[in-house]
Amino acid sequence: MARHTVVHLTRLARLPCIEEEGLRTRADLSSLLGPVDAFDAAATGRFAQGKRVSGWLSLDHARSQVERFGPGLVSYTVDVDKTVAMPADAASDPERYWSQARPLSAWLADGNVPDDLDVHQPVPVRAKYLQLHAPLVTDDQLAEYAPLVAAVADGDRLAAKAVMHLAIVAADGDLESPEFATACALAWRDEPDRSGLFRELVDLGPDTVASAALATHGSGAPDAAAHLRSVLEETRDWAADEGLEPGPGLLERSAALLDQIERAR
Repeated sequence: MARHTVVHLTRLARLPCIEEEGLRTRADLSSLLGPVDAFDAAATGRFAQGKRVSGWLSLDHARSQVERFGPGLVSYTVDVDKTVAMPADAASDPERYWSQARPLSAWLADGNVPDDLDVHQPVPVRAKYLQLHAPLVTDDQLAEYAPLVAAVADGDRLAAKAVMHLAIVAADGDLESPEFATACALAWRDEPDRSGLFRELVDLGPDTVASAALATHGSGAPDAAAHLRSVLEETRDWAADEGLEPGPGLLERSAALLDQIERAR
């Protein structure tokens, strides 16, 4: 069974659910759940009524679609014989698009693969078969947090994970906020995290690691660091009120907020 990697875009708000559950239907591509439109209605067989997960072969093409679909970047592999594929520029004529779509294997065998080739598979993608990458967020989306993300996101994964939890709390459920974009940019990178990273964070104390990261890297983003320090102190007070140590309290609070996000989707 030959498999090929495709890329997929979605809104940042979808990423926590995708990490837990995988990709389910075409709704994941836009993060919207419906209604089925003329393009979906023209699909046949197992692909009908929006029952598919969609992506592209080209990362460059995906980058050109960020404004439409969102900056969350996901990759997964497909069985090239169990897909249908067609250039995206043919989507303006749904009947033609679906009637002329061919398996990805046929496009690859021809050796003439359009840059904008859509690839659809009719089954969900389980979480263990996909990878979440560094989201395609801009410095404008990160706002005052951009220098902090640049400093720790790839260079210090332990600090990045700790500040991620703090940024989730700071976002307070606002999925369009710079804080939530920052949390996503710190959570997922193109290289998988090393084994045991979370255990190391728990052992050292995420509040302690986050505080040290802000002390070390906060001078490049003074407003962001000041806000995150105030959120950290408030979270420590919250943890004390809940009978928790500061480190577990930070993890508990960020987990509760992520649960709210997942329930809302």
